[in-house]
Amino acid sequence: MRSSIPEPGWKLTSLPTSDRPGDRRAALIAGAAIYVLALALRLLPVFVFPSIHYPDEIFQAVEQAHRLVYGTGLVPWEFVYGTRSWLLPGTIAWLMEFARLFGDGPDFYMPVIGITFAALSASSALCAFLWGRRFYGMPGGLVAGAFAALWIDLVYFAPHPLSEVAATHVLVIGAYLALPGFVVTDRERLVAAGFLLGLATLLRIQLAPAAALIALWPQGGMSSLKMRLPWLVAGGAAMAILYGALDAATWGTPFESIWRNIVVNLYYRVSENWGIEPWFFYIDDLFAYWTALAVIVLVLARFGAYRVPWLGSAALVIFAVHSLIGHKEWRFVYPALLLAVLSAGIGLAHGLAWLAKRRNRDGVLPGAAAVAIALVALASGGLATTENYRALWTTRADIVRASALIAHLPDVCGIELDGIHWSNSGGYSLMHRDAPIYWFGAEDFVAHQDAFNIVLAYDRKAPPPFVEQACFGRFCVAQRPGVCARWPMTLPETPPGLEQIAPAVRR
Repeated sequence: MRSSIPEPGWKLTSLPTSDRPGDRRAALIAGAAIYVLALALRLLPVFVFPSIHYPDEIFQAVEQAHRLVYGTGLVPWEFVYGTRSWLLPGTIAWLMEFARLFGDGPDFYMPVIGITFAALSASSALCAFLWGRRFYGMPGGLVAGAFAALWIDLVYFAPHPLSEVAATHVLVIGAYLALPGFVVTDRERLVAAGFLLGLATLLRIQLAPAAALIALWPQGGMSSLKMRLPWLVAGGAAMAILYGALDAATWGTPFESIWRNIVVNLYYRVSENWGIEPWFFYIDDLFAYWTALAVIVLVLARFGAYRVPWLGSAALVIFAVHSLIGHKEWRFVYPALLLAVLSAGIGLAHGLAWLAKRRNRDGVLPGAAAVAIALVALASGGLATTENYRALWTTRADIVRASALIAHLPDVCGIELDGIHWSNSGGYSLMHRDAPIYWFGAEDFVAHQDAFNIVLAYDRKAPPPFVEQACFGRFCVAQRPGVCARWPMTLPETPPGLEQIAPAVRR
């Protein structure tokens, strides 16, 4: 099939496009420009449109890091029953500690966390540039890199500290180290690739089939795979040992968070408490978010498969695996979206090279590449203005702003969430007050109002003596003077299905 697609006008080799110093310098500058562009766009959700895509990014990541660093934080059932590793919260805790060099509180550590995850995400655009340049020269690298830098989903999800997002970006780096477009013989590089592919798998166990596909891809034939595989396995084994040791230190036994997660969600089906969707749910969502552009991107991704078939294949595997799982959310298939976009960018570079060869006018390729990049920017920007993406960019943004106000109010001694479920709040990580957080409910509000002097209310007005401080959309913050009596805090509830499971031993 590959022979039916005309090749570009230059000979492809297993070496970079050019080893001349001037070309290397130009590639370095271009790669840096792609990375900076990707990073700058990914900082928009950090500084311009801060939001919470899903409560998991707070309560399964940042909130647990806040517990480690500051000693306060709500504990969701996942960290009672040991279904989550401390790897991601522990990493974020180190970032919080680093942020304390500049100042204390969410004004400092939330930007540091967002910038770090955005920087990790921008590396995917750089990998796309390197793949594109290797196969199609500088214009191809710029097209592939810009596609990944500009695409709306990659920009939006980048700084959100979700396990599936972080795991995907690690997976892409590992894939580039293992399969850069030529046969890798460097052992250290292969060990690093295996380490990162293992890390991606352990961060998000659902990515295991895709990571295995990349590791086992027979680039250069089976003899090459036999040479590479032991070093890839060695890197993955090193990561597994570290992960198992972390679980043993925090939960009691190696890999406890993984087997507990599998038992709870597959055997006891606890995740289905949050809904079950049909197998075609993600197909519907793909066209709902990407509109008719989905067809164009998928066609381009198919062309990209002529050069980087492992990307498209891994995307299909991820899409299929998640389609078989009952509980579905758009964020779960972010790994498939990212890999498809990377393949589409390389496919677009392939198409431009093919057209240039057919017309025997390779000199027009830089101009054509510039036009293609402009069209990608217009397409991505157009999607950003649609109703679905506008809703994403503003998800729980009012809660973020209200929490920021509470973090700066004086003399906070107790906080009541009135009409707000605890999982839809900013938690201790955004409100950052050493004070109890309650959710007594309307019927117990008056009886317990001596326990709190701050009310964060949804669609309600706090009665006197509370004085409204500010409203953000339908969320209002009110405060009363005086001190607070201490009442026991209510623990976050446990979902149905866990009655037969013993809580984990927390160390």
